[in-house]
Amino acid sequence: MKTILITGTTNGIGRVTAINLARQGHEIIMANRNREKSELLAREIIRETGNTNISLLDLDLTSLSSVRQCAREFMAVHTKLDILLNNAGMNAPEEVITEDGYESQFAVNNLAQLLLTVELLPALEAASPSHVIFVTSMMHKFGKLDFDSFKGWKKYNANAAYAQSKLAMQLNAMELAERLRDRNIAVNTLHPGAVSTGILDGYSPLQQFFLRLFFTTPEKGARTSMHVVALEGSDRPTGTYFSGGKPAKPGKQVANKALREKIWNLSCEYCGLTPAL
Repeated sequence: MKTILITGTTNGIGRVTAINLARQGHEIIMANRNREKSELLAREIIRETGNTNISLLDLDLTSLSSVRQCAREFMAVHTKLDILLNNAGMNAPEEVITEDGYESQFAVNNLAQLLLTVELLPALEAASPSHVIFVTSMMHKFGKLDFDSFKGWKKYNANAAYAQSKLAMQLNAMELAERLRDRNIAVNTLHPGAVSTGILDGYSPLQQFFLRLFFTTPEKGARTSMHVVALEGSDRPTGTYFSGGKPAKPGKQVANKALREKIWNLSCEYCGLTPAL
């Protein structure tokens, strides 16, 4: 059985994925911001699956210091990590600047997840062949990187900020895949579909009503995550974007190596990381 760390499991896709993987007998570490909800879910998983190998970590993705502390706490207990599922994400209807000075969607959906992955590299290397998975969005295809907006927009646009953050995530994940290829650590991304989850909470009640008419359930949305997690051996690629449970073409900008390197170097600088890893 695998040791699997999943972020953002208190609702939506992450919740369903954690329950399904626990049912398969894997060791599940859930990293969330809300400790009370995490504890309730852990008890529910143990009761429903009989799997008692469930543990919790505190993680606030709006804080880079919290990300580092989460990684330290994991490493203090575990020597190996087979799968890191960067599932958590956010959509902020209004602009928020994090304690580190970055626009919150860019910070949570890009910087924090990159930092967590790099901080956990020793455990991923110890478990190699291991797997890092980023839950992104097809919205990355509509993203445009405005390098002047990362610390705050002149005129905030929630949808543009979300698409930009997912594009940055996709670019960095593909760059990470290349840099970790020789270490036997696969890095892949996935689009779960338009899923009715807590990420819609920032919209008005009327907007939520109409959006949920066209969105699928978390149970269906988790299928792609479960598919990618299950890939092993020769079936497990690296540097691949999945949609609908199958490899798919990412946005055209992802092939731009100069753009990948630019956002990679800047993201590493913001996170206090060495670009060369």
